[in-house]
Amino acid sequence: MYAHPLRPLPWPSAFPLPAFQFEHRPVMAKRTKSKPQERGSVLFDVLYEDESRASNRRVPMEILGGLDGDEPARQLIEEQDRAISEKSGRPLRPIRSLTRSPPRAPSATDE
Repeated sequence: MYAHPLRPLPWPSAFPLPAFQFEHRPVMAKRTKSKPQERGSVLFDVLYEDESRASNRRVPMEILGGLDGDEPARQLIEEQDRAISEKSGRPLRPIRSLTRSPPRAPSATDE
């Protein structure tokens, strides 16, 4: 059935109107993510002896910055790994190296 050009269809159109024909279009709020440094933490990449990798392990800034360098971060991550291995029943993986994660490049949605 075809509609008369001067009469509206008795049902909603399957094709919505273009956006410019709306008087008001609600805008969704943006979720702003704070950077780890703003939250008071540093991200580390962990390389284990079995060549597996864990990226972006979060460590609080308060335990870093002394004469020990990043050694407190290694100790904290080893404690976390020990707790995880006990709960999961898997053996503890020794850490080969620990490096700070490079800062994330800002994307187009970041302000």
